[in-house]
Amino acid sequence: MTWRRCCSLLALAAVALVACGGDDDAAPESLPPLTNTTTTVGSSTSSSAPTSTVSASTSTTTTVGSSTTTTTAPVGAELTLRPDGLGTALFGANPDSVVTYVRSILGPPTSDTDWVDPTSLGAPCPGSEVRFVDWGSLSLFFTDDSPTASGTRHFAAYTYGPAAAGGTIDPPGLRTVAGVTVGSSVLELQLAHPEAVINPEDELSGPSFQISEGLFGFLTGIGDADAVISFVARATDYGRVP
Repeated sequence: MTWRRCCSLLALAAVALVACGGDDDAAPESLPPLTNTTTTVGSSTSSSAPTSTVSASTSTTTTVGSSTTTTTAPVGAELTLRPDGLGTALFGANPDSVVTYVRSILGPPTSDTDWVDPTSLGAPCPGSEVRFVDWGSLSLFFTDDSPTASGTRHFAAYTYGPAAAGGTIDPPGLRTVAGVTVGSSVLELQLAHPEAVINPEDELSGPSFQISEGLFGFLTGIGDADAVISFVARATDYGRVP
């Protein structure tokens, strides 16, 4: 099972689509719902913990003449969807620090599997232990083996998308540095990210896109008016921890 295939399967399971990946000669596996015992994430931080001074939502008030307009940023606006991490949390970072950082923005997670053997979840991924921490439509994946590091627990991937295609996104507001998010059209994706590659549906997967090696996702179709269904970001060999 390749690392890219693992991350693709995790994402496709999250949006209830047909699984796909990089191993064309292997049959796609399906993942069961992550319904393991939920644990409460502590609020302690390590010395390497990213910090955040931004509240869950921020408001900007603009006054023009006698009219006042107030714009409230979505709750997840600070968590930029990046190919090397999420917001200021980079792949390879300490799991507890990452959870504390995201918790400071989104509040308590909706579920946390804690550290478990990947086979107990049916997760077809490398490593001897994995952990999934979810905030609704956002799922963070931690492991002890990825292209970024091996033998130590670390942040390795995330997915952002509804539990089913066309479903509600919660938390809202997570988007790429160029402003693309779930629901953005394919045309908006291509205008914001000219480097993005659009891939049509094949025998193993639905339509997809790739912005960079570390950031890709899935689409309703490849027409200009079709939309982004989900995002997937995964650790790559770049910046590998020795």
